[in-house]
Formats: sequence, structure tokens, C-alpha cells
Amino acid sequence: MIQAAARKHGVPIKIAKAVVQVESNFNPSARGGAGEVGLMQIKPATARGMGYRGSTRALYDPETNLEWGMKYLAGAHKRASGDVCGTILRYNAGHYAKRMNPISRRYCSKVKTILASS
Repeated sequence: MIQAAARKHGVPIKIAKAVVQVESNFNPSARGGAGEVGLMQIKPATARGMGYRGSTRALYDPETNLEWGMKYLAGAHKRASGDVCGTILRYNAGHYAKRMNPISRRYCSKVKTILASS
């Protein structure tokens, strides 16, 4: 499912898998402290901002979560011109974030470690 969603949205599969691993450790029932849900820990408001019209509960469905999360990751990847840490920054802190913060730095480090081992 991750591969199909990544291909559909033009996200490198290795980056997509690494983001899902860091965000939820592949747990579709994961819930974050700021209301993020599912495999990609997408916020319902973020999904709605991209056109999602379903419920928060429906975002726990892996296919639905990957569709909207990958769409958001694709936008981050495009805005970062394919740069891994730039992609992670924009996925984590918002599409228009420009400066790495400590959280995004740690996140990027985790993603790079996963990428190096895959």
C-alpha cells in the first residue's frame, strides 16, 4: 500500500516508507499528541485543507491515511526540490517552513538512518 500511494503521488518509495516508520512505526492506530492520526500521522485539518471530506475516524483507515498523507508528503517533496531534509522539514513543520528546528533535525536524522540501512 505504501509503495502504491508513493508511486501515485511521485514520492520516492524509500522516503515514503521511512516517513511512515518514523511517524507511526507502521501502526495504523497511532495517535499523536497534537491530533495526528494513522500511519502518516496526518492532522485531520491538514487533510481537509487538501480536500478531504471524511471523518477523523476514517483517516485511521490505512488506504485513506496513505492517500492524504502521501499527497501532503508529495507537496513537501516538491517544495524541497527533492532534498531529503527539506522534504522532512516541510512535512513536519508545514510546507512553507524554511529553517530546520531541533525536532525536524532529529526527524531528518532518523529518516537518513533508515534510508542508509535500506
